[in-house]
Amino acid sequence: MSIESSQNWPAAEPPSLVPAPRRRWPVVLLVMIVLALVAAGGSYAWLNPGSFGPISGREAAEADAGSGDKAVLTDLLAAQQKAADDLATINQAIADQQEQLKAVVSQIAALSAKLDALKSAAPQASTAPAFAMPAPATAPATSATAAVPAPAARAAPRPKKPPRAVAPTGPISVGGAPLNTAPVAPPQ
Repeated sequence: MSIESSQNWPAAEPPSLVPAPRRRWPVVLLVMIVLALVAAGGSYAWLNPGSFGPISGREAAEADAGSGDKAVLTDLLAAQQKAADDLATINQAIADQQEQLKAVVSQIAALSAKLDALKSAAPQASTAPAFAMPAPATAPATSATAAVPAPAARAAPRPKKPPRAVAPTGPISVGGAPLNTAPVAPPQ
């Protein structure tokens, strides 16, 4: 064996003293994800400062809320009482208006009855003197006959108008085309 190597063997290079560059993108990506999560947590804490307070602070806040609830409850009861008073006032006003309406309706009914009585007496009074015979001077008038009016003469009914003659109907031209058929004479 010889110490000399043959030329056919691949030459092996000695390792270099400077290490080869590594791929750093997975490390950079991991750092970016961690920074994004920290930023999201910080923004949540910034927007909700009360959720990370101490427990004793929460109990103090609940005690303050209890006293606030009492004030709100007192205000609500006062508003409810005022609303009930307003409702009672409105109900009383409605009842008063209904009574006034009933009074007006009864007055209108009385006036319409008087008007009907005047309408029925008015034609009799106007027609009675025209047809009444003069009473003889020797016959005394009694109060019973004076109270009874004379029968009213009926006015003659107006003659009815004759019905209108029916216009002859026939074919109707639509679109301006001339018609070939002669119109039919109306039946008589």
